[in-house]
Amino acid sequence: MRRFLSATLGLGLLAALFPIPGHAAQPFQDAPIPGTSPSAVTLGRDLDGDGDPDEITIRLEVIEVTEEVYPGEFVKFWVFAPEGRGMTPVARVPSPTIRVEEGDRVRIILLNTHYFPHTIHPHGTIHPNAMDGVPDITQAAVKPGESFTYEFTAKNPGTFFYHCHVQPDVHVLMGLVGMLIIEPNRPKNIFTHLVIGAGRMPDLAKATVEEGYDREYSLVYMDIDARLNRIPAAYKDPREIEKRMHREYDSTQRQPNIFLLNGRSFPFTLRDTPIEVKSGERVKLRILNAGARPMKLHTHGHHPTLTHLDGYPVPPGMRYTRDVFDIGAAQRIDLELRPGSDDRYASGPGVWIMHDHTEHTVTNKGISPGGDITAIVYEGFMGENGLPKVATSLDRFFDPEYYRGHVPVFDPAIFNTTREDYEYGWPEEEPVGGAFAYPRRDAN
Repeated sequence: MRRFLSATLGLGLLAALFPIPGHAAQPFQDAPIPGTSPSAVTLGRDLDGDGDPDEITIRLEVIEVTEEVYPGEFVKFWVFAPEGRGMTPVARVPSPTIRVEEGDRVRIILLNTHYFPHTIHPHGTIHPNAMDGVPDITQAAVKPGESFTYEFTAKNPGTFFYHCHVQPDVHVLMGLVGMLIIEPNRPKNIFTHLVIGAGRMPDLAKATVEEGYDREYSLVYMDIDARLNRIPAAYKDPREIEKRMHREYDSTQRQPNIFLLNGRSFPFTLRDTPIEVKSGERVKLRILNAGARPMKLHTHGHHPTLTHLDGYPVPPGMRYTRDVFDIGAAQRIDLELRPGSDDRYASGPGVWIMHDHTEHTVTNKGISPGGDITAIVYEGFMGENGLPKVATSLDRFFDPEYYRGHVPVFDPAIFNTTREDYEYGWPEEEPVGGAFAYPRRDAN
């Protein structure tokens, strides 16, 4: 009996030291996301015996959320969200960033908890035709209360994304879009597979560390027409929402007036997605334009280098360094940011803004500053209040009245008046040259 126990213990020790391919030495598990079900992210076997899971199952619901995107502006979105537990959904815009490893067997289970049909299209990845997620062409749209499992082997590492392909001119812009990252295969490649709301990655994959990066950010840019997002907020009957949203709303005449970075506009972007850096570091920026218009992304004080385009590496001889990058709709770029004071890539420590240089996009419904402005914030320049240390004060931008057009953009004292008396004494007669029209902000 003693000999049998010794042999059994010996085999157990050998199995622990030398795992058999196809069998994990111990179960893998991501850090739990509060409010999600235990099956929201399931990590399976280590199929190649290299010390990390190779079977990844993610269960996503479709949730309707209302979020304050800038002070006083509440917007209705639809998002993919990890399967929840209880009555409080874990959801925000954009839909979560999904991370898997090259060679992983990926299963994304769509649980349609919404009142409209939906699908998931893994955009830019190599996958079977039946997994392409295009309704009527490769599958039937997933009806309310039904589910569909998308299965593919992750290939070609890079930055991709996923989105609903049902009525995409509306559903994508409503928030059913998120980043999908395929990491290069490395042994013992342990990282978080689902990141809510994008932003700074909580951990780096091994290949990212090998490439010399110290930090990594997932940046999802969106532009929305508030009139579209108001439809599901204003009407309750799904039949009426369908008619007004899919047959009456003309997406060819959409007028985007809210511009988001990771689901927020300035000034909330400074608190939600600051690009925190340290001199001498290398920072990886994965950028997705999930909107419907081209972008001109500009970094103040810095000249990043383009390393990847639409998930694929740019050959070294074709990489370029600049301060404005063109990003078309649905396009992804990876940038290498080199903070410091080298007179080539960076101008030195401080708080440097980063934004789309299409000027109207740095407003909130036409009032500046707003939109997708955020900042590259060096170590020592972040305040205890969670906002960057700046030259004056940001307080007035957190006042909803500012973005309702009720507060002068300049201090009234420069005109020798007060906020209360600002419009006193204005003449009632027509202006010089007669009355004329100009675009006016929608009061709603």
